[in-house]
Amino acid sequence: MAFRFEWTDSTLRVVLSGWDRMANFRRIVEIDRANIAKAAVIQRHELESRIDHRQLGIGTHAGERYPGRRRVGTHLGRGVLGPQFWATARSGPELPLLVLDLINHKFARAVLAVNDPDVIDAIRASGTSPGRATAPAD
Repeated sequence: MAFRFEWTDSTLRVVLSGWDRMANFRRIVEIDRANIAKAAVIQRHELESRIDHRQLGIGTHAGERYPGRRRVGTHLGRGVLGPQFWATARSGPELPLLVLDLINHKFARAVLAVNDPDVIDAIRASGTSPGRATAPAD
């Protein structure tokens, strides 16, 4: 995998390498605790069907027609005003994704395939609204 997650003090870092780094023209995406308005875990199929366009990075356009593909980079989709940063490997529709709704950040949302429970617990303990959310309505 050419991306990894790090939780350092109050910052979540998505560190890109290899093709992910080249395709995104960036090495690190940092999300400060203060930028996280809400944290939730949502199944991949609920989110991916709303992707309409990839702006930069790896992954296909039209998430509804091409689900389960590797997606790393900036995507645009219905229900979210602004760009979303995705970092997910190829997987089935049942994969739980960590979804961070962001404020005062370059991205409006981060959608991450974080399998490390320590990172998820740290984000939830950071004062954000934990819990299960649903995908936005059309």
